[in-house]
Amino acid sequence: MEIIITKGEHRNTLLCKRTDGTFTSADLGPEIPNHDIAHFVAEKKFNLTKGFYGNIANGMTINDLSNKDIIKNLDSESWLAEIMTRNLQSLGSETISIKEYIALVTWEASSMQNIKIPAMNQTQISELQSEYIQLCKQWNSISKNEQLQLHF
Repeated sequence: MEIIITKGEHRNTLLCKRTDGTFTSADLGPEIPNHDIAHFVAEKKFNLTKGFYGNIANGMTINDLSNKDIIKNLDSESWLAEIMTRNLQSLGSETISIKEYIALVTWEASSMQNIKIPAMNQTQISELQSEYIQLCKQWNSISKNEQLQLHF
């Protein structure tokens, strides 16, 4: 699936083109691309096929994934993806360390039912952090109407 985030003046656009040619898109707030980038990095690194982008690749729309009635019935892997994404943003801003990332993800995920926590080591999380920071820098360096293109 191709993920295209287009920078606007005050808002941005997320477009996801599935391999079958269908797509979904949404208008995003100014800070949302960093969250969407974190989803991409975490889900790709840990092969989460039922996270945000996995659900979109499998036919859900961005609007579906914003609907509270749908969200509450998502697979436990979707919740894991959200936990990993939120904590990756903290790791990227260096408000937590790699060890703290692993501990926080493990603690938060273990407090919820049926979440299978992947094995994580410091090397993997360092790579996760590096890729996230690099993509955020790339996003920050592009101008209005330019795009960040990712492949999931």
